[in-house]
Amino acid sequence: MRILLLTHRLPYPPNKGDKIRAFNVLEYLAKRHEVFLACPVDDPADLTHVAELERRCAGVLAVQNAGTRSWAAVRALASGTSITVRHFYSRELQRRLDEHLDRHPIDVVFCFSSPMAEYVLRSRHASGPLRRARRIMDFIDVDSFKWRQYAERASFPLNWVYRYEAARLADYERRVAAEFDRLLLVSEQEREYLPAGISGEKVFGVSNGVDLAYFSPRAANVRADGAHSLVFTGVMDYWPNVDGVQWFADEVFPQIRAQLPGTRFVIVGSKPADSVRRLASRPGIEVTGYVDDVRTFVAGASVCVVPLRIARGVQNKVLEAMAMGKAVVGTAQAMEGIRASVGEDLIAVEGAPAFAAAVIDLLNSQERTAQLGASARRCMERSYSWDSNLHALDLMLPDAAGASG
Repeated sequence: MRILLLTHRLPYPPNKGDKIRAFNVLEYLAKRHEVFLACPVDDPADLTHVAELERRCAGVLAVQNAGTRSWAAVRALASGTSITVRHFYSRELQRRLDEHLDRHPIDVVFCFSSPMAEYVLRSRHASGPLRRARRIMDFIDVDSFKWRQYAERASFPLNWVYRYEAARLADYERRVAAEFDRLLLVSEQEREYLPAGISGEKVFGVSNGVDLAYFSPRAANVRADGAHSLVFTGVMDYWPNVDGVQWFADEVFPQIRAQLPGTRFVIVGSKPADSVRRLASRPGIEVTGYVDDVRTFVAGASVCVVPLRIARGVQNKVLEAMAMGKAVVGTAQAMEGIRASVGEDLIAVEGAPAFAAAVIDLLNSQERTAQLGASARRCMERSYSWDSNLHALDLMLPDAAGASG
């Protein structure tokens, strides 16, 4: 079957949330079908990875996006359209994609994240080949709800911009839902955040997975120095991660250090914002910046902490830590959508005192920590293989004869 896969970023290397899911979807489909990948590129360094994807695909069309996010915001606000959709749209990519479709028929168009629908809706093939193809949209998370969350925590003028984007994206998500045949979400829980008016009959939960061989209890050297070590991993210029570690450092970590003074908090991830870098001046806090292999830090963690106050979908950092057999403590928001038993496979808490108490209890009991980590690994083995979770995609494709949606 011939599949056109549209992703909002080049899905390689699979080193952060959206790229991890996109890459694994691509790999799953490419092993079974003929996949042509098209995507805008906002980081020129990503273009060095095109050859890696060409080895997996029938073809790759990656076009550097000429505009900046700020310019996209100005144009979107002036025209009353979505900033996100405007940012990821490239006229050059549209032109070259349409030329490709002139010569190459497709059976399925699979869009990864809502702004990629623009390339279907604006195409000169929109009423022809793209109308006849089965159209699948992987929303992943409900982005309009995410922007509503941002607005609740931001101050003027950003809260106004975020509310604007939440409203525009909600309108766009409704339009996409009407045009596409299947709508995917990363978990069933995300359904409740969809804008009103979207038919639930089209919506399916397709969970993330985790590479159980790569993220395993024996997959990395342990970075250990005898001290209690709390580890957080993530891209550290992403606002929910920045907000989460700042809150943990301000409200939770001091309570832990008061009981266990030698405890360290290690923030692992690329591109740390200035506010995150400044946390390294506090006693017991380390900010690593980019590391070659996060597994070394996770392997050396006494407990992995996920103190996110803004979280959507399924957190890959949680799945990876659990797959490595680590005890994980996080906010209820960070654990949402994960098919696991709270208290047996992971610990979810509300508020700084409860978070600190849960971590202290684990640090004081190696037996309890080991039991939780072992149960976490079994949970991942049971429910989070990529192949088993993505098998649902097979049921959404037309038959080999090319039946349309």
